[in-house]
Amino acid sequence: MAGGGDPPARLLWAVDVLDPQPGDRVLEIGGGRGVAAELICDRLDGGSLLGVDRSATAVAAARERNAEHVEAGRASFRQVALERLDRHGLGTFDRMLAVNVNLFWVRPAREELELLAGLLAPGGRLCLVYEPPTAERLASLEATLVERLVAAGFHCSTRTARSTKARLLAVTARLRR
Repeated sequence: MAGGGDPPARLLWAVDVLDPQPGDRVLEIGGGRGVAAELICDRLDGGSLLGVDRSATAVAAARERNAEHVEAGRASFRQVALERLDRHGLGTFDRMLAVNVNLFWVRPAREELELLAGLLAPGGRLCLVYEPPTAERLASLEATLVERLVAAGFHCSTRTARSTKARLLAVTARLRR
């Protein structure tokens, strides 16, 4: 990896669950320092990634970590909170990923889910991945996320895994069209 060091198990698993294809357009929400973005861009050939994060520091680090992908046109990064993302001119995305992004479970996130539904290409998928601290928290988190996604017009499936440190949860959602 260009950024050095092994990526966390949760990010490796999240990108595997997301399963980006070479020509996909990918939106990463709250991508932090760009580790998952790098893993995704390494799989793209003709596709592209837009990473959004509210932290200017994180976006700068993601750009630096992924400089080669930015220069090649595979990646771009914006400092913006999801709820403030202007969808005009963005087109649609085949895959969307958010890892440990709290907004989807700490509040209903209706506006954000509506925005994502409008940006999701037909047949595309939204993948929310979490590393909850306990099995009880995993079950509660899964129920909350599925309820909110279904209310927003998505069909959901869930997967769990165990990393070396914790349990992992992925809720994958597709629009009911």
